[in-house]
Amino acid sequence: MPKLTMTTRHDKAAVNNSGEKAVGIELYLDQLAKAEPFSSLFSIKPEVFDAIKSDMAVNGFDPSKPVNVWRKPDGTRVLIDGYTRVRAAEELGLLRVTAYEKTFASEAEALAYAIHTQKDRRNVSDAELLRLIELVDRPQTGFNTPVASIEATDSKPRKTAEITADTIGTSRAKVERARAVLSDPEEAEAVRRGEKTIHQAAEAAKAKRVIPPAPAKKRLLSPEAQQVNDIAVADGLRIIGLLHELVQRDPSSARRKAIRSAIRVLQGALR
Repeated sequence: MPKLTMTTRHDKAAVNNSGEKAVGIELYLDQLAKAEPFSSLFSIKPEVFDAIKSDMAVNGFDPSKPVNVWRKPDGTRVLIDGYTRVRAAEELGLLRVTAYEKTFASEAEALAYAIHTQKDRRNVSDAELLRLIELVDRPQTGFNTPVASIEATDSKPRKTAEITADTIGTSRAKVERARAVLSDPEEAEAVRRGEKTIHQAAEAAKAKRVIPPAPAKKRLLSPEAQQVNDIAVADGLRIIGLLHELVQRDPSSARRKAIRSAIRVLQGALR
C-alpha cells in the first residue's frame, strides 16, 4: 500500500512559511509584547549580548537582521525571536527596531517557527534542549494532542516522540531520554544547571527506578514447631554465652580460635 502523507501545521513547510512573504518594517520597542514561552525559549549568552550591544552602539540596529514578531488577530505584536537584540536596543536607549511581522494559526506554529529560526544559528546546550522538549511536550501547545499525529503509513499514527523530535530538530532517542529526565525533578535540575548531560541524567533516573528484590517471606510455623524453635534458640544463646566465658578463661590461643569459630557458626544458625 503506498505511503500516505498528510501536510499539517507541524510539517517543515509550515515551519518555514508563516502564510505570507515577510516584509521588514520599523516598529517602536513599546509596540512589542514579550511573552512566554518565547521570552525564555533560549538563554541570552553574555558574550553574544556584549558583542551585539557594542556593535549596535556604533552602528545602530542592523536592519539586515530583523527581529520576528507574531501579529495576532487582535493586533498584538508578540516578539518570538530577537530577544538579545531587543534587550541591547533597550539598554542603549534606541526607540525602534526592524521587524518581520508574521501570522500563525496557533501558538504551536509560532513556537515551532521560533525554535527552527533560533536553533539553526546557535549551539544548543543540553539545558536548552531539555527546555525545548519540555515546551513542545506541553499539552497546551498542541503538538502531542491526539489530533497531532499526521503522517501515516498503513494508517499507523506517528509517535509523539517523533513529532517532538521533528519539531525541534533532534532524534527520537534524545527526546525519550529527555522525557525520562523530566520525570525526575532532581535530575532535571542537574541538567538545567549544566552539571549533567541529558544522557547522564537519564541513566541516573533509570538507576533510581530499579526496584530491589522483595525480602523472602518467612515460612509460618505451627504453634508446636514454633515452641520447639524458641527452645532451640534459647538453648543456642545459652551455649554461646558459655562459650564466651570459656574464651576468657582458656589460656590456649588455639582453643580460643576454635571456640570463636564455633560461636560464629551458632550465631549464623540462629539468624
